[in-house]
Amino acid sequence: MKYFWTLLAGFLIGAMLALTGLYFNPLTEALGPLPASDDSTFTYSSPVTSELVFAHGNRSRMPSYPSGVPNLWEDTINESALSVVELRGSDGTAAIASRISYPSEETDLLRRGVLLTDDWVVSFPGQGSLLINAQSNWWPFMKEVLIPVWYLGRPWPGPSEYAPTVGPANGVWALVNGATGRFAGVTGTAAERYSIQSFDEQVGPRQALTEIYWRLDESADTVATFAEAP
Repeated sequence: MKYFWTLLAGFLIGAMLALTGLYFNPLTEALGPLPASDDSTFTYSSPVTSELVFAHGNRSRMPSYPSGVPNLWEDTINESALSVVELRGSDGTAAIASRISYPSEETDLLRRGVLLTDDWVVSFPGQGSLLINAQSNWWPFMKEVLIPVWYLGRPWPGPSEYAPTVGPANGVWALVNGATGRFAGVTGTAAERYSIQSFDEQVGPRQALTEIYWRLDESADTVATFAEAP
């Protein structure tokens, strides 16, 4: 019997060490790039306060929006989330963006963190559209906010910022491909940054501002022409 208790104690100690190593593993703390002065930067609000659409497979505490929007209940999409947001540029330019988010096959709790894949379609009325493919590491947010507040009942630690984009371009940037109009054929990179000012223990971010910024591989003349277009 003493060997059983020795084995059990060894197992428990090993499990605790493994969980501690996972929780504080610096390899899973990777954060994405911050915007440069020449990046095109757009903002949108938290899905909870968005005036457009947020829907998921009913596996999240965050409410769908607007009230009554159907859940993504089918087996092939019930782990996904769909959001439609209005993007606003610093120069007043507006765009409508739809995003489908789902668990990434690249998730590796020991080396990369908890990854989500985001597929965007960003449409500028009368101008054209962009496609963005991104991978985001949400483990820092889960460790610092989600687990302590939602599951351990601790108070929210306060305002925080996250730059979750970690790929797929060089493990740093999201990929941008022009689809239609002025953007047809162009390529580039993108990233996001989240600023959370208020977090509700029941539904998540109550007040948050998100920046999405990109740079396109095109001439300065083309960028200027687009910025000046009505």
